[in-house]
Amino acid sequence: MKNKSIIKYGFLLAILFLVLFLWENFAKDSDLRIFISTPSASINYFINNWENLFNATATTFIEAFVGLIVATIFSFTIIIICLFIPKLLDIVLPIMVTSQIIPLITLSPLIVLVFDIGIKSKIVMAALLCFFPIFINFANGINLIQKSIMELMEIYHISKIKQIRYFYFPLSLPSIMSGMKVSATFAVVGAIMAEFCGSKIGLGKNLFLASKRLNPELMITSLVLSAILGGLFYLLITAIESQLGKWYKQTNFEK
Repeated sequence: MKNKSIIKYGFLLAILFLVLFLWENFAKDSDLRIFISTPSASINYFINNWENLFNATATTFIEAFVGLIVATIFSFTIIIICLFIPKLLDIVLPIMVTSQIIPLITLSPLIVLVFDIGIKSKIVMAALLCFFPIFINFANGINLIQKSIMELMEIYHISKIKQIRYFYFPLSLPSIMSGMKVSATFAVVGAIMAEFCGSKIGLGKNLFLASKRLNPELMITSLVLSAILGGLFYLLITAIESQLGKWYKQTNFEK
């Protein structure tokens, strides 16, 4: 297994270095350099402007992180209420699915107008994008619980709070984590999209300014930092899942 992992990551690194090599040599002698820059120029730009880039990344991180937390709390609260009132889920679920007809990203300008260009509007946008994947996966996880388990809980007259704590949440955990992984990247996207529409600082503002000023180095470094931020969020959820979901992550093959 270790050898396979080494080969896999070694192969990925080789591809990365090849792409960077071709990019450097192609862009260096090309008229497109003004638009796509080069890896070396982008690295130099990062070294010379790391403080501003770090502040922008930290701001976007806070916006996305808080938005993810708000979306998680909100979606869990609605699901718990629906568990206490089972018929409510049959009403809420179609409404939530129908609401996705509206592309939420198009609401960014409106949200910025309503909540101002400060951090609040970015948190709201991130939370809106994160909410649906968490909610729908949690609801789907509940629907996948076997009827025999439901009947057993009723036979033993288990209280609703204990049902939620010891059955609904644990048995829905794989679905919840799947939704959280999707929302982890959506949180960054939501924050950046809101920053595009108006912001004092952030990676979204950097990307907007880079396109206006034709600054490819700012564009590339901001794109890379955005990708790293999304990856960190995904790894954070994966780390949480590795602790909470040991019971379903450990397959016979892994043992």
